[in-house]
Amino acid sequence: MIQIKENGKVVAHDLEELRAEFGRQSCVLLPQLIEPSLLEHLLRQVAMARLVMKFERDENEQFGKVLFVPQTEPVLFVFHLLMNNRKLFKAIEEITQCPPIGNFFGRLHSSVPGENHHIAWHGDNADHRLIGLTIGLSSAEYDGGVFQLRQKDSEEIICEVPRRPAGDAFVFQISPDLQHRLTVLEGRGPRTVGVGWFRSQPDFGAFAKSYFQFSQA
Repeated sequence: MIQIKENGKVVAHDLEELRAEFGRQSCVLLPQLIEPSLLEHLLRQVAMARLVMKFERDENEQFGKVLFVPQTEPVLFVFHLLMNNRKLFKAIEEITQCPPIGNFFGRLHSSVPGENHHIAWHGDNADHRLIGLTIGLSSAEYDGGVFQLRQKDSEEIICEVPRRPAGDAFVFQISPDLQHRLTVLEGRGPRTVGVGWFRSQPDFGAFAKSYFQFSQA
């Protein structure tokens, strides 16, 4: 179990089963990663945040579109503050057996039905990314919007995560051998999540100094 508490502390224990599941499918659920009382506060801030269109692109082509929360919105600062926690880093390292984590960097995005919001198959093999993370931040019911992880060469799907309760999360392996996608939202919604990456660089001190001072400027 891993849980981020309202006071910002992280509780982590009995991680052996999570480590074994991650070893089998390169992805593992983290139920109630965010404590319910803290989640209520976060969901209120998410509901007030501004959303703008974002087209997902790599160096070759566009591979998706979603709505996302701009960097200037206060809730994004709160999200990064919660996730950049050394005890959380240690727990993720233990579960995934990844190299030492230096920082977490992410974003908040939303998809709605009828707009072809989706993210096609891709890898996140850039920017010192080690492990991907998604946290559910929507109390709405929705259809579709499934996360899928597959082997790149064989195209075998090794993990699928449909809708989960708000506050639940999952982490997945970043590797040149793997790809992931978000399927189209088919009905009802929206689907709102916090997503991001545990990265090896920059280290915690350098990241905190640059990101949090910039965010407060």
